[in-house]
Amino acid sequence: MKIYARILESPAMSRGVANYDRVVTRDVNDRPTNTACWNHPEHVAFWAGTMEDLFRSYDLDGVQWGAERMGPLMNVISPWNNDPPACFCEHCRVRGRAAGIDPERARQGYKTLHLYVQGQMAGNARPPEGMFGGFVRLLIRYPEILGWEFQYRLGREAICEAMYRRAKLVKPSADVGWHVDHQPSSWDLVYRAEMSYEEMAPHRDFIKIIAYHNVLSPRIRDWYLPRFQKSILGEVPLETSLELYYDLFGYDRRVEPSLGELGRRGFTPDYVFRETKRSVASANGRTKIYTGVGFDVPGSPADEPETIYQAALNAFAAGAHGIVISREYEEMTVEHLRAVGRAVREVRR
Repeated sequence: MKIYARILESPAMSRGVANYDRVVTRDVNDRPTNTACWNHPEHVAFWAGTMEDLFRSYDLDGVQWGAERMGPLMNVISPWNNDPPACFCEHCRVRGRAAGIDPERARQGYKTLHLYVQGQMAGNARPPEGMFGGFVRLLIRYPEILGWEFQYRLGREAICEAMYRRAKLVKPSADVGWHVDHQPSSWDLVYRAEMSYEEMAPHRDFIKIIAYHNVLSPRIRDWYLPRFQKSILGEVPLETSLELYYDLFGYDRRVEPSLGELGRRGFTPDYVFRETKRSVASANGRTKIYTGVGFDVPGSPADEPETIYQAALNAFAAGAHGIVISREYEEMTVEHLRAVGRAVREVRR
């Protein structure tokens, strides 16, 4: 049996890591947050050093690292909270200038966009061109918004590259990969558009995508549809917005939950097949794709062994190089674990 370390970055680091306040992001108003900045050299050094320590201290075969974060653009238009966007610290400003972006224009653009979205969510009068039209107008006025978002994404890639190189320096045979959480795998269109898995491949031996079919249903109902309706898609009925989501992401609306079924019926194994197939195509043979087949996740509709079995089979049928049984072992029932085992044994025959 091979042993992999699994690391998931958490805001709780701010309560347990010494001097964490030195590396946090700064928002458009230059106020510190409780989230670390990808571009801060001390934060990069922390994670690179952590990788070195892991592989020097333990006989590990590999590691999976992840950070479940959105970029500043999605944080504004699909907000978890009302916080102003970040980061505009000195290190992000240096990166922006090097890429030909005026940091002050980017800051002002994000500040204006945040105020616009917050106003729409508070019920302010919609602009004559419509809620979405007002959003597009700000992107046209401040093209730096998109440029700054992409630099955020490149900052994440740089920190992953630093960890990858350090791990390989200590143990060249280590299997080093990254976790792509549910939002970027299944409803963050900005993240998808920014970078293919092939572009991410040079410093990844594998990418583990989340394709949790069952819990995606309440997440789309509670996290995706209402946020966009309040921020930039107010003119679009929820049913139409759901159909648009299915079409944009390449999922089959004929088999996936209708608006009234969201939260009561999970997504199907066909979703697992389609998302895995897309991911394998995006990687273009440059890195391995491991599909996270998820079940018994709190907040999900009731799982069925046959559906879980089919989800696992579909991941392999779509070209996955392996699966990660997800989310947490202590959440799972033996019956559902056996369903995955049955699928794996069938694939290996």
